[in-house]
Amino acid sequence: MATVRVTKEQISRLAGFSTCEVADALVKLKHPTGGYVPDLERYSGEDGKPLVGEAFTVEMVDGRDTSAPKLEEHFIDAALPDSVVFISTPAHTKSASLGGLLAAALHVKGVLGVVTSGRCRDLQELRALEFPVFARGHSVLGQSPFTRPSRIQVPLSISPAPAGSFTQDADLAFPPTEVHPYDVVLADLDGVVVVRPSLIEQVLQLAQKGRDVDERCRLDLLEGKGVKETFKRHRGK
Repeated sequence: MATVRVTKEQISRLAGFSTCEVADALVKLKHPTGGYVPDLERYSGEDGKPLVGEAFTVEMVDGRDTSAPKLEEHFIDAALPDSVVFISTPAHTKSASLGGLLAAALHVKGVLGVVTSGRCRDLQELRALEFPVFARGHSVLGQSPFTRPSRIQVPLSISPAPAGSFTQDADLAFPPTEVHPYDVVLADLDGVVVVRPSLIEQVLQLAQKGRDVDERCRLDLLEGKGVKETFKRHRGK
């Protein structure tokens, strides 16, 4: 079966919406997480400019894992220009899955940015490049020997950050977000969402509709009208 891909025009249109607007659209489409990849923050990149592009997925494993597959080439060399490299890192890892040297190589080959469920380092270098990086945290430790890349262009399952000492009811836990190769990644100041190519047109239409409704609500609220009254008028509830 041929891989479904979005067009450059669709990517450009998606870049005109915020992650919040896109997540709201996906929730309306019954997506279990609204496409949201939780707990990620922007560590570098140009202020006010969203990161948007197709996902090039990388699966990292614990460096002590000898059973997981090994890559024949470095994942940086395999990464596709105009893609967003999306890295899945073991949740317990405190080392970085991206640093200044790897970011420089990605920047030169035309990769748009990196999203990782793990950590990054060399923040000064990343920021000097204005290379967009969204991560769960940062570190002083490099990748080796703590983790290693195992597979590329495979589906990833990104779970929320561990809850620490808080024991959460499994039935109430926020579910993992699935990220597939060529999903569209949108990241901005509010966070990161991913959209399956098959949903892109529905998402664009619903995001525009939601924006129009929110703007009417905003104008009424600025005039001092009540929230209940305003939401009932424009949202129907």
